[in-house]
Amino acid sequence: MNVLLLGKTDSIFTRDFCKNILDSDEMNTVILTQALSKEYWRDYEAANVKQVKWPDCFLKGIRKQLSVLLYLPGIWGKLRQEIGFKNKIDIIHVHYVEPLHLLYFFPFWNRAKRRILTFWGSDIYTITQAKKVLLRYFLKHASSIIFMISNQYEFFQSIYGHKYDDKVKIIDFGNGLIDELDVVMSNYSKEDCKNHFKMPLDKLSVHIGYNASRAQQHLEIVEKLLLLPKDTLAQMELVFSVAYKCDDDFESYKRQLTDMMDKAKMSYRFFDEYLQGEELAMFRRACDLFVYGQKTDARSESPLEYVYAGAGFLCPGWLADNYELLDQSDIRYYVYDDFNTLCESVQLCLDNIDAPEGKISEWGRQKIREEISWDAVGEKWRKLYER
Repeated sequence: MNVLLLGKTDSIFTRDFCKNILDSDEMNTVILTQALSKEYWRDYEAANVKQVKWPDCFLKGIRKQLSVLLYLPGIWGKLRQEIGFKNKIDIIHVHYVEPLHLLYFFPFWNRAKRRILTFWGSDIYTITQAKKVLLRYFLKHASSIIFMISNQYEFFQSIYGHKYDDKVKIIDFGNGLIDELDVVMSNYSKEDCKNHFKMPLDKLSVHIGYNASRAQQHLEIVEKLLLLPKDTLAQMELVFSVAYKCDDDFESYKRQLTDMMDKAKMSYRFFDEYLQGEELAMFRRACDLFVYGQKTDARSESPLEYVYAGAGFLCPGWLADNYELLDQSDIRYYVYDDFNTLCESVQLCLDNIDAPEGKISEWGRQKIREEISWDAVGEKWRKLYER
């Protein structure tokens, strides 16, 4: 079976999808990617997955260089040779749906026997009006349309109605870190994990966001956290994981953060090393309180990993509906309606952080595992590929 996947190979979600779903002798898989992965190339080779880099003109955007339109047939021809499929494409699977990208690779979409569109989250939440119209063509000709959670689908329905209901399935990505977290929690205490990263044991480790993107709204969060009583702040160290999604002006953004915290004499640290596997699980385990404030998102896996590892979770009200799994699992977390109410929610969390009802139970962990582990969701993805 010839599978053409449109996605980013440096994404751990793409890597894990290939390892758990496409690593099969029956699959001949090629990924069209904007940049060849330096981090996971061995994993792709082991799964017999080939990476093919986008043509440079697609990286710049055809709209900005209209003269390229004259050369598209030749560009597509060379790309077809590099992909190497001798027979027709059995499946084209688009991870993270961007209508303009679908236009770039339209001949491959058009030739595929089956077409799968998988929405990751912000791709549907931030789509412009013009792209909503353009996307209708691809939705009409898609074989399957996949959403991570039902809230995403409900938002999609608010745009397109029920026209595509027969094509829609709700399937979350599996989470490979759950297994790593189980091992880490069996072998290491929270103190062990803090020591590994040289985090002070006498302070609460408060992690803010999970990447360097401004969409995490670090500045807004820190500004409000610094209004907490001084004796409360003295018990905290703010931690920022900024290994990826760094904007070009990130250093300027980072200086704004550090100036703000230095002025308040706040303890903090930045982690710019890309962590994965056991070390990422230890990083999650070292956290006492995770504060989330991303502008738009579906149900992100990172907050669930923090919760699974035992951290308190501060969730913004505008994303809280995405985490109904926690309510269903009797896992306590704290919702703030806007940044003006953040301090109140943090204080409530701290007041209950050592109480039994404030800690996740093994039953709660099992409910998360049953929802997002690859063991739980893998078969649903594999069925999409069945002939």
